[in-house]
Amino acid sequence: MKVLLLSMFLLVSCASYRGDDNYTTHYDVFYTESKSVRQQGDIYYPEKDGIYPGVILVHGGGWNGRKRQDMNSIAESLASHGFVVFNINYRFAPEHQHPAPIDDLEVAIKFLKLNSQKFKLNKEKIGLWGYSSGGHTSSFYALTRAGKKDLEVQAVVSGGAPYEFTWYPHSPYIKGYTGVYRDQNLKLYMDASVPTHITPHAPPFFLYHAENDRLVEWVQAQNFAAKLKSQGLYVKTYSVKFWGHAFAFALPDAPVEKGIKFLKKKLR
Repeated sequence: MKVLLLSMFLLVSCASYRGDDNYTTHYDVFYTESKSVRQQGDIYYPEKDGIYPGVILVHGGGWNGRKRQDMNSIAESLASHGFVVFNINYRFAPEHQHPAPIDDLEVAIKFLKLNSQKFKLNKEKIGLWGYSSGGHTSSFYALTRAGKKDLEVQAVVSGGAPYEFTWYPHSPYIKGYTGVYRDQNLKLYMDASVPTHITPHAPPFFLYHAENDRLVEWVQAQNFAAKLKSQGLYVKTYSVKFWGHAFAFALPDAPVEKGIKFLKKKLR
């Protein structure tokens, strides 16, 4: 129990890769008319003049817990490097099941684009960054909206994510998210798996994952990367040494630094 509590406490990114840009933050911005805390976020944008690429952050937590503040350090790092950042909450399972978080992400992107002038956003240059279940949400969105001009994104950073649901016949997290175990509805599990939706229009991906992850196996990222490469698509991977699922998110700076450099390359 002590290990579990420590892991949950540490599931807050402590990234320290910071740039020199100053930024303004608007907290508790509702991106729907519901005025629900599960559909609000914090927007960071540069103080200096110009238009800038945007990044939407999607936190982890098994689709049923945690909060956007887990991603605050990553949001601050991105903002200090000249990105417009929208760090969002989304609706939780089991009350809201697949694809509710993906639909919320779409609405958040539309909201940010609608307010692009206010927040100095370049609407043609938007990336996503998610960890764990947030990585699944971000990756699923990117592939299912690829090629749709008003909805597509231009890059994805995803860490520690379960891409292939069919590997988990009895996962309580996926059961809560989908409403069933795998063998009760295999078709749903296949459709909710990220690689199912790979198309030639997929954006570039940067995937990072802990080699010692016991919650979501490292091979999940390797398998997804291989499937992207088999279609001639751009993907880079980074294996986090030593740490497991929660600690790989909370402790190392290298994945954040590499993720930001990837987004700079792809969005500027």
